[in-house]
Amino acid sequence: MTSVDAIVEQYSRKSTPLKKRLYVGIGFIFIICAIIGIWIPGWPTVSWAVPAAYLFSHSNEKLFRWTLTNRWFGSALFDYYSTGKTLPKHVKTWIIVFITIMSAVSIWITDLAGDPGYGQAFIAIVWLIGVWFIYSKVKTRT
Repeated sequence: MTSVDAIVEQYSRKSTPLKKRLYVGIGFIFIICAIIGIWIPGWPTVSWAVPAAYLFSHSNEKLFRWTLTNRWFGSALFDYYSTGKTLPKHVKTWIIVFITIMSAVSIWITDLAGDPGYGQAFIAIVWLIGVWFIYSKVKTRT
């Protein structure tokens, strides 16, 4: 796909009025987090914008179009959607590396805090689910 119109046409979905309001509200929370990431080093931007775009694609075509054309993260979202919701292999690898590092640090800090093991187990389970999802469910761009 080469145009925003084609992407909007393919990925926009209809929702009930209640779901529309809910999705727009949650989408704005994600957008606020994405905007914070523009100015705070280390805070992700596109990682927050992707779920916002997804929610807007199910609730508000105008906001979905805005996320695809935004000057800060629009090009990354456009690439993601125009290639069929795929990520380059090196990006998937780095995502898995960062998830692993942050999970290991979180497990270590939880251990230092004196947790009997429930927190570490929960973090490890979430880590496994995240790595599995990125590796197997997110398509790799060739």
